[in-house]
Amino acid sequence: MKNALKWTGIVIGGLLTLLLVALGAMYFIGSSNVERTYEVQTASLTLPTDSASIAHGKHLTEIYGCADCHGADFSGQVMADAPPFRVVSSNLTSGAGGVGAHYTPEDYDRAIRHGVKADGRSVLIMPSAAYHKLGDADIGAIIAYLQQVPPVDKELPATEVRPLGRLLSAGPFDPGFEVNMEPARVDVPAIGANAEYGAYLSSLCAYCHGDNLMGMEQPPGPPGMPPSPALAAAGQWTLEEFMTAVRTGMRPSGIELRKEFMPRFPAMNDVELAALHAHLGTLRMTSSDT
Repeated sequence: MKNALKWTGIVIGGLLTLLLVALGAMYFIGSSNVERTYEVQTASLTLPTDSASIAHGKHLTEIYGCADCHGADFSGQVMADAPPFRVVSSNLTSGAGGVGAHYTPEDYDRAIRHGVKADGRSVLIMPSAAYHKLGDADIGAIIAYLQQVPPVDKELPATEVRPLGRLLSAGPFDPGFEVNMEPARVDVPAIGANAEYGAYLSSLCAYCHGDNLMGMEQPPGPPGMPPSPALAAAGQWTLEEFMTAVRTGMRPSGIELRKEFMPRFPAMNDVELAALHAHLGTLRMTSSDT
């Protein structure tokens, strides 16, 4: 009996030791992934100073949802504070605690279009895939606008990957999943209610609906988010129906799209929506779209 208990204790102790070694290895690997740095090629941007370009930059921050994370005054916020992670959107102003006082245009570009912080590490939660194909003129207008927003004094804690998050970063969670190492787009098509300009704007849609806008099985988003649909059918709606759906979430069928899965874009103007509609009208319908 004593021998049996002794060997049982040895086996349990051995298993616990193996578990601790495995957890230690996972923590080391996960921490390495969290602290990984990325070298990205930022653009040589010339920021505009004219009022029209800055107004355009303000408009772009509205349609690309910058305030959704950084707040209406761009002073940032704690977006999540859970055992694995504390996720904080930065104060983008030049006030106390803000990055605007020291961020260069290259720093903004690195963060917005590549998802990489000034120190080379991943921003962690930054939808750079939605912004990566923004042209230099548009990203320049956005940065020029951000540089002149009123300063807000707001000190925020740093984004933190906690021990559980570091363990997860060794496997199911990739801290660099938003990082895009490819050089960003240079040109911006001429603005117009046409499919070419619509294809340019559709990079925002592609973040959830896939690069070809044919839907995604596991789109990024809240837990329980269903697969995103292909958008070819939306190109067959009337322009008025499409505008209503994008701005209010109300489909032509009268069914409202759920806000937590499909954001509204009330700031998009008629030209932008007509261009998107024209581009979606060029997509090939499949049997699942009908």
